[in-house]
Amino acid sequence: MAEMSTVAHPYARALFNLAKQQGDEKMWLGVLTTLEELVADEQFASLLNNPGVDSTQIIAVVQASLKDKAYKDVLNFVSLLIENNRILAISEIHSLFRELVLEDQKRGDAIIESAYAMSNEEIQDFEQLLSKKFGKKITAKVELNPELIGGIKVTINDKVVDGSVRGRLDNLAAELNK
Repeated sequence: MAEMSTVAHPYARALFNLAKQQGDEKMWLGVLTTLEELVADEQFASLLNNPGVDSTQIIAVVQASLKDKAYKDVLNFVSLLIENNRILAISEIHSLFRELVLEDQKRGDAIIESAYAMSNEEIQDFEQLLSKKFGKKITAKVELNPELIGGIKVTINDKVVDGSVRGRLDNLAAELNK
């Protein structure tokens, strides 16, 4: 996975710079979502692995899939990925590009794992608290995780704040085993 990230990072950065210059970040997010879905498709994967199919045929399939999003820059980007055998990195490129866009817009996503369902008011309170703490507008998505027993676990990018009962029990067990 780290190798795919290494491969994807320069593409995501270059694409972000282009999108930022043109003010097309939202359009590119849509294109990358479509490309990610296409690459995940089994029929497209078999097309990529078929030695009898050349890159122009693959690009034609991508162009047909993109429909009205098949602008010149998009097709150039897809051609570059296909010719350099990097089309399978599209999922990681999409993820990195999205992170760059969110960071540029001073926004972020949080995943709140909770043992119990949370009300909209509680979610908004956490979003405000997290926004203040991280200095950017945070949008939270709640996932139920009964294994936490109680409390919550918050993940923002690579930062994890574990305030769950399960996390405290695991920490206590680790301390007792020392």
